[in-house]
Amino acid sequence: MKNEKISKRHEDLLEAIYEVSEQKGYAKSRDIAAALSITPATVTDGFKRLSDAGFVHYEPYGGVTLTDTGTLIAKRTQRSHQILDKLLRMAGVPPETADTDACIMEHGLSRDSFIALKGIVTFIEWCLEKDEIAKQFLQMTQPKITDNSNKNENGKRKK
Repeated sequence: MKNEKISKRHEDLLEAIYEVSEQKGYAKSRDIAAALSITPATVTDGFKRLSDAGFVHYEPYGGVTLTDTGTLIAKRTQRSHQILDKLLRMAGVPPETADTDACIMEHGLSRDSFIALKGIVTFIEWCLEKDEIAKQFLQMTQPKITDNSNKNENGKRKK
């Protein structure tokens, strides 16, 4: 695995280890299994593979800690998720959908794309500090609900 690109599943494991460790001060397989809704056996297999690749320090029946490289990957994945989630929510995507979609999109996001998206989000946040712009932005990003009761299936007005 050392010469292979890290898989989405392993990025998710590293991100979960990082987040659980930040909250609890340590991470065990049952914590990660619960966080990702996967079986402990799947987590243990992932820990072994990540350990072989040099991304974690793993002791069976003990805890798991990230190596420096594992921490870098976990933080990058987490930051990508956060910026994508924020951008999707700004665009009017419901929070649960934004979170799910950000999970899908966070993998493989290049550094250049991350920097560009972060700049866009920062700019939008700055613009939204102005009341008039915020009002216009909300009007643009809120779903348009129209009354189609007087239209046929082709969108034409019923006679």
